[in-house]
Amino acid sequence: MSQIDNSDTEVVALLAMLESASRYAKSGEWQHTLSLCHQVLAQDKDNVFALYLAGIASFQTEATEMAIEYLSASVRKPESDTSKLSILASLLLEAGRTDAAMPYLERWVVVSPTPASINQLAAAYVRLNQIGAAIIQFRRSLALQPDNNIASAGLYPLLRVTCEWGEELEMLSQQIDRLNETALEEGRLTPEPPFDNIHRVDDREQNLRVARSWGQQLSEANNGRHIFQIRPSRDAYAKIRIGYLSADFHDHATMHLMRGVFQAHDQESFSIHAYSHGPDDRSAYREAIRASCDQFVDISVLNDKEAANLIHQDGIDILVDLKGHTRHNRLGICAQRPASIQASYLGFPGTSGAEFFDYIFTDRIVTPPETQDYLSENAVYLPNSYQCNDNTQEQVVKPSEDYSEIKNKFPFLFCSFNNPIKIEEFFFEIWMNLLKSIPNSGLWILQNNLRAKENLSRAASRAGVEPERIVFAEMLPRTLHLERMSCADLALDTQFYNGHTTTSDALWAGLPVLTMRGRHFASRVSSSLLLAMNLPELITTSPTEYLACAQHLATHAGELTDIRHKIAESRMSSALFDTKQFTSDLERAYREMWRHYVMGQRPGAIVVSDLPV
Repeated sequence: MSQIDNSDTEVVALLAMLESASRYAKSGEWQHTLSLCHQVLAQDKDNVFALYLAGIASFQTEATEMAIEYLSASVRKPESDTSKLSILASLLLEAGRTDAAMPYLERWVVVSPTPASINQLAAAYVRLNQIGAAIIQFRRSLALQPDNNIASAGLYPLLRVTCEWGEELEMLSQQIDRLNETALEEGRLTPEPPFDNIHRVDDREQNLRVARSWGQQLSEANNGRHIFQIRPSRDAYAKIRIGYLSADFHDHATMHLMRGVFQAHDQESFSIHAYSHGPDDRSAYREAIRASCDQFVDISVLNDKEAANLIHQDGIDILVDLKGHTRHNRLGICAQRPASIQASYLGFPGTSGAEFFDYIFTDRIVTPPETQDYLSENAVYLPNSYQCNDNTQEQVVKPSEDYSEIKNKFPFLFCSFNNPIKIEEFFFEIWMNLLKSIPNSGLWILQNNLRAKENLSRAASRAGVEPERIVFAEMLPRTLHLERMSCADLALDTQFYNGHTTTSDALWAGLPVLTMRGRHFASRVSSSLLLAMNLPELITTSPTEYLACAQHLATHAGELTDIRHKIAESRMSSALFDTKQFTSDLERAYREMWRHYVMGQRPGAIVVSDLPV
């Protein structure tokens, strides 16, 4: 305790208050704890124990900012209290303040280098996109505890995004399978998140089981405390209030697809509300969506309970979550059931596994009707592709950059602008065999980290392909990226997790995309998009057919030119880029979902093409 200039009696009184505060804390009476700590701090503002207890009490009463303030003030250099360091770091991470959390995480690891502290530090490095540092820390954690759930599940996607293939990656995959299965058998949360699982595994049943474990955890976390009462049904013909929930209302792949839908909504029949929990980049995308909504609300400063209460007070009839199990989701809001009807759409290509979603928007290609059992939601089958697109985006014109050097060097230029995490060793080998079979061909690959560039170059060399035949493309603003895509000859899709927005972007740019139809949602998206463009000739069903088709198109210039002409001529008339019709189909689904609700019927599968126009 700091020195105070009062009588011994006052010192004794302060100690007594601290003892009482500690007793209240042990019994979970946090308001009493906080009140006594305030009294102590009024007389001794630097009292470390009072600051610490006040921080814990604030945390328990969901006053996160006050908890951070008190706990930060309680830290002394060099701090050795691991409980204080871990709680403070966790609060800062939950508040999205990763930079501020780093000194406490690093100190925690110095004081107590356990798998728990090292995993937290590694995860923070991931948030800061310091992939190399994160890999080092996860490997350090596994060295301490080889059967480490968090480290295994954390390291695997990092090795995938850096294309660091080999025995370690395969070993981790097998270990994650075992850890997932054990967790599922014991009714626990799987160590592998659903988003990582669908990148790694194309088995619908396993995807559902992993997603369900995470959905159940979200439901159980609420434990009925914040579940809103079901709102009485309104008139079936009333204006339906639609709420869209996302972190991506800015220059982001999701809004590249969705912007046109917001602008095409029927304002006479629907009231459109956007709830944003992501950054405001002041981009044209954000401003266009804001202008298209009846209400645009930034909920990034609200916790899940506060955000859910706001959505409920706004009387949202149908809440559509656009994130699912992707990064930066706020599924905790949806778990509280703030809207009468809740649906999952677009951001996560698969089932949420959550009981708090009534519907998922899909189509018959990505989730054939016979696979309904692998969805926790009721399927809403849209008539064409489930994926929306924005046909108000700029047309791709002659590239402003000069790509003649690349084109002159490689008369035939394949490309894959998918995120490197989607590239699997098996498919990369197919691509290398393709390059070896097509003289003077090159492969343009998106570069989003230097480790992937180095590893892919080495993999090409091992496969007998000159590394210089792999051309790495830096990240570019969207318009320049689309222009660049138009310069390639044929896009090669990835296997387990197809290009989604990337495939639509390629088709908008006039670039044919060759895909192989897989077994689960994420590996069938490009097939859905190509069929909506009437391009079934670009869909294959096996690795052998995929390679043969790529070789054929690369050596039959006339056929490839015909396909490019077909794309150019049908783009604006195709179902894929008919934004107005897509939005109309989506609204027909909303009306049917609402009709079910007001009639007191349980949610069920909806086939939009069967509904009256």
